[in-house]
Amino acid sequence: MRRERTNIVCGSGAGGLTLALLLARSGRPVTLIESQPEIGGYLRRFYRNGIPFDTGYHFSGGFSRNGIMEQMMQVLGLSDAVGSTPISNRIVLAESGKEILLPADCGHTGAAEACCNAFPDEAEKIREFFRIEQEIWDTTPMHDLRDLSPLTPDFSRYDLTTAGEICQSLGLSPAATACTGSFAMCHGTPLSEAPMSFHARVGYALHTDLARPDDGGDAMIRAFKREAERYGIDIRTGTELLKFTAPDSDGACHEVRLSDGTTLDAEHIFFTTHPLAIQNVLPDEAKTPSHERRIRRLKESCSFFCSYFTADEAVPEGLVSYFSGNDIDHILTDGTRAHSTGILFNRETDRTGVLRHTVSAFRTMRFEGMPQGFSATHRERQNDEAYQTFKAAMVQEAAAEIEAVHPALKGKLHVVASGSPWTCLDYDPPTGSAYGARCICGQARICGQLPVSNFFAAGQSALVPGVMGTMLASFSVFRQVLGEDIYTGLIRRFL
Repeated sequence: MRRERTNIVCGSGAGGLTLALLLARSGRPVTLIESQPEIGGYLRRFYRNGIPFDTGYHFSGGFSRNGIMEQMMQVLGLSDAVGSTPISNRIVLAESGKEILLPADCGHTGAAEACCNAFPDEAEKIREFFRIEQEIWDTTPMHDLRDLSPLTPDFSRYDLTTAGEICQSLGLSPAATACTGSFAMCHGTPLSEAPMSFHARVGYALHTDLARPDDGGDAMIRAFKREAERYGIDIRTGTELLKFTAPDSDGACHEVRLSDGTTLDAEHIFFTTHPLAIQNVLPDEAKTPSHERRIRRLKESCSFFCSYFTADEAVPEGLVSYFSGNDIDHILTDGTRAHSTGILFNRETDRTGVLRHTVSAFRTMRFEGMPQGFSATHRERQNDEAYQTFKAAMVQEAAAEIEAVHPALKGKLHVVASGSPWTCLDYDPPTGSAYGARCICGQARICGQLPVSNFFAAGQSALVPGVMGTMLASFSVFRQVLGEDIYTGLIRRFL
């Protein structure tokens, strides 16, 4: 007698958790496979001395009433457990001596006017940039889940024009370009490569509704575990896909062996992992030259060096986007002359209920920026003197920047933890980049059907960057695979 076929979701970051719940809530059996000891990926928090810190999920957009994040949480059954707090964003352009404050809850119009006030001679150009952001968001597929119009493959000129080209055509100065393009740090693709449509979506979402998720990603993970138990999702951590049977006459692979020694019969297999990780497990018979060429063309987004502190002095909660230079392309591709540091100030209780003031600083860094000769081996040897010296120097630079933007914290910061790009390999193997592969203008994203007919790729921010985009990509792939009737029924039932 044949075993019941399950739907396998490989990877348990935001995209994997979303896809697993969509499948389960539509009545499908689901097995969630995660190679790490715990689920969550970059959603996971860590604790030092009982104090919580975020690994990668620091803030998001879309949590406002009827926003896309709120809608997705409702459909997934997580809205009762996942809340958020609006925060401000203070953009510091050190090279130009400019500071632009985008107050919490200022909205898209308020953000535009704050930028215009900082650059009065370029106000009309900046308003046009924000108008384009609005236009792109309003025409983005599935930006409102209640709109059940059929998806169409239409392209706009903004899909075929880079964000850098738009800034140049508007005549924005380097400083104004850095201001309006500051959220490129939230997708990791240089403005000269990123389609304006892709860049504008993250810009619109965060300019409109910048918010910090309450209790970071742990709230979402806890709520997912609750729903997973309710729907009988089979969660297997510390487990990897090992081998598939050869594709059948329909081009599908149904039998898969796992590293835990079991064999599963799969209806569909959904990958929410890096494209390189997908390529590594595809059956040899299914690897095509065209798909391999697509993989080889991929470029990685930036990674970050992260420094974590507690503070003796309370400061306003919010984000500081610090840029030592105005050239965002250089920051994201080289970083030898300039860098960007996101500094997040937070107040939160520790495990004993004591209110703590914390500061997290995440500075752009590529693996190429690591000291020459360093490898993951240095990171594994925690007592490696050269590696620890490098980390200590980076932490001191972060502390100096924090004190520069908030002088009241001078001498009142205490180092708690730090992590280099090598640390990121724990959360996003095999490359450790913050956002996976870059989204390059004219280069198709690897999302949707793979060379095996029942294999599908999701995640990788196909529509919108970050956690929001990764989740939205899972909604899109679910809709593609399960069909319009099932997708529409699910939306109408839960939203």
